[in-house]
Amino acid sequence: MAEGKEPEEVEKALEKLVKADGIGIASRVDEDTAESIDTSWAHETEYDPVGRVLVVKSEGYEPPYPDARLAVVTAGTSDEPYARECAKIAEALGADVLLERDAGVAGLHRLLTSLRRVERHDPHAVVAVAGMDGTMPVVLASLTDVPVIGLPTPTGYGIGGSGEAALKGMLQSCVPGLLVVNVGNGVGAAAAALRIARIATTERRKNR
Repeated sequence: MAEGKEPEEVEKALEKLVKADGIGIASRVDEDTAESIDTSWAHETEYDPVGRVLVVKSEGYEPPYPDARLAVVTAGTSDEPYARECAKIAEALGADVLLERDAGVAGLHRLLTSLRRVERHDPHAVVAVAGMDGTMPVVLASLTDVPVIGLPTPTGYGIGGSGEAALKGMLQSCVPGLLVVNVGNGVGAAAAALRIARIATTERRKNR
């Protein structure tokens, strides 16, 4: 995470990661920091200003999750930065990611429409991103047998503005099997979804 670090520190960390693994990913990179970091030494550089993710790769980099299929679903447009953080990290590691926006339960038909597209994508896991009362991931998890990871966000107003209401609502859910990461933790949600996908794709290869 680049937040709280000097650009030079982020640059050095990325360079070490690229040398070791062929890829370096920094989260929470604001635009000023991204512009200050010298990545001329990298073969490929991509920066997402909405998700605040900076990705650098070496030549010949091969992603570790080429068979992974994930879906990231947002309840509202305010959840977009956290969804993009999650999606961009997963894509950089090789996953095929479907991003479904604005599927909040204030208009339940929107979620049902998004769910149909998610089902056609046939993901190994779904990351459901929501602030306010955090209801959308709970409803989504009740409508699918695919693993759902709830990603609460600090969006809303009043007592829900810090993300605590969304987090507690997801944790208190009576839907079995809904997994929940910390508020705004798009990185953790991506990592959890990719690990699920890795197990699913490994088992599928074994059974061929």
